[in-house]
Amino acid sequence: MAVAEWLARRPLRTQYRIGGWLGRLALLSAGLRRRLRENLAIAGYSGRVSLLAVGANLGRMAVETLALWRTPDALAQSRLIEVYGWDEVRAARRAGHGVIFLTPHLGTFEYPARLIGAEMPVTVMYRPPREAWADALMREGRTRQQTRAVPADLSGVRAMLGALRRGEAIGILPDQVPDADRGGDGVWAPFFGRPAYTMTLVPTLAARTGARVFMVSTIRLRPGAGRRAGFRVHFDPVDGLTAPPSEAARVLNAAVERAIAYAPEQYLWSYNRYKVPRGAPEPPPWKPVP
Repeated sequence: MAVAEWLARRPLRTQYRIGGWLGRLALLSAGLRRRLRENLAIAGYSGRVSLLAVGANLGRMAVETLALWRTPDALAQSRLIEVYGWDEVRAARRAGHGVIFLTPHLGTFEYPARLIGAEMPVTVMYRPPREAWADALMREGRTRQQTRAVPADLSGVRAMLGALRRGEAIGILPDQVPDADRGGDGVWAPFFGRPAYTMTLVPTLAARTGARVFMVSTIRLRPGAGRRAGFRVHFDPVDGLTAPPSEAARVLNAAVERAIAYAPEQYLWSYNRYKVPRGAPEPPPWKPVP
């Protein structure tokens, strides 16, 4: 917690530098470099996105997120320098729709929660970490303003369903592999061409409640040349999620791919998106594109 407090008192520009240094240092791990190269190659970004840039941005995501959990709400919200699509979110709320925010692991993706929570009630799923100190820090950092965290289990799903039916908002990580052995429903769908076990929760909630769905892309702006450190956020509507599960999963993954295209060097390429969770069926055969 002391580290988070110290980082939160540093300017965002300093956090940017510290995170970049730590991320580049992490690239000394051969295993990390291998995972990054594999995932970049599958996505077709090899040669277009440097390993150094990806590593630096992984470190920035970690440092900025840790600091965010101890940053005053007004200061955090002031760092959202450019915001696109927020008026459409407001229009959906005025029309009485619930709203599903999809926040992939892009940039420092928890920052828009300060904008959302300042204006509307939002329920997010929460999976406690193993360490007690991290659990307390994360819970406090995420339950700010009108944001409520619920367990990542059936009770949490029921809470999110109730929130949408009340015309409120929920937040979900669309590129997280569901835990099949814990009741997390999913299907295999292509993610950059390779089968990835993809959640069916979002299409189910959208179909049952008529909620509007928005992909939230958070792009870190590089400070310098007179520009202050901060973020650009896109709220892009996602349609077609009420299709049958397999097709809806394709639509969901394609929307995540479009979000990544905003700033591919800022995506969490270290995440094992293609793992086979316990209890899931075997993935369909796949061959990498030469």
